[in-house]
Amino acid sequence: MSQTNPVILLVRNDKMGDVILCMPAISWLKKNLPNAKIIWLVKKELRDLAMLCRHVDDVLCDNSFKSLKHNINSYQFDAAITFFSTFKIGYLIKNANIPVRLAPKTKIAQLFYNYKVIQKRSKSQKPEYEYNTELVSELFNILKVDNILDIDEPPYIKLDDVKSEQFKKDFISDYKINPEKKIIFIHPGTGGSSNTLSIEDFSKICIGLRSFDNYNFIIHHSVDEKEVVNEIFSKLPKNVLAIKIKPTKDKIQMVKNISVCDVFISGSTGPLHIAGALNKKTVGFYPSKISSTSLRWQTINDFSKRLDFEDLGKARAVISVELNKVILEIQKHIDKLEIV
Repeated sequence: MSQTNPVILLVRNDKMGDVILCMPAISWLKKNLPNAKIIWLVKKELRDLAMLCRHVDDVLCDNSFKSLKHNINSYQFDAAITFFSTFKIGYLIKNANIPVRLAPKTKIAQLFYNYKVIQKRSKSQKPEYEYNTELVSELFNILKVDNILDIDEPPYIKLDDVKSEQFKKDFISDYKINPEKKIIFIHPGTGGSSNTLSIEDFSKICIGLRSFDNYNFIIHHSVDEKEVVNEIFSKLPKNVLAIKIKPTKDKIQMVKNISVCDVFISGSTGPLHIAGALNKKTVGFYPSKISSTSLRWQTINDFSKRLDFEDLGKARAVISVELNKVILEIQKHIDKLEIV
């Protein structure tokens, strides 16, 4: 195996937030193995999002078994890291005779790997992105990489500065918002990944923040969450103006939209993690169950740009918080941020 120019397969073929939380590990891998060729395997619908990771050379899609087997075998991989393994992926990686096959030591799929790391992620003893960097650290040990450099700082998604500035100007113009006031994105949907606040509580956050300043509230949502958005609008008084985002299935367009905001407020969702990867201010609401804590699923923006709240457990269907206290904390969080 070439230690100076290895060809490395990385696998994370589940949800959007999981893919985003691999980016610090990939950045660190490329920083310490700058001549490595890094290929990332993700779900087909997340390919464009994965391509925004600056340290990836190519992206493979988790297609049919036959197609995926052909694509993996077409590369002469020196190593593979599966951040979260499934039986199918483990089988194909072993079948491709990749010399170094590394994954968490969990479930039956671990049998396909010759290097394993005990992690017990479900106990949530550290952030998800740190579990991912642990696997990269183990690869450094296997390859005997010396003088390991520190992990890069965010943002992990970097858009073209000139184009981004023009996009923001066009966004402000198209949505007819006040360029002198901060842009607050509210994302009330869940994406099916975990509970979030009730629609009523999201609307009360808008009402409470409006008493401090005339913020631009943008209600961000997917194409499948229109009913949720209509419900939140039905609960907002006329003096609390808010604008519906034009929903899109285009992941690049979604990233561009989120890049406009100053603060992103949401439950633990993929869009929240996109905001984190862009190093935006985030406000996240998390369930209290062990596998879904704010520690494990924290965003990857600067620590000072994160504000997280966990469920107090007063309701089953939604996350409950001390709303008045939360609104004050969010206002303080917003005040720390200058308009970019």
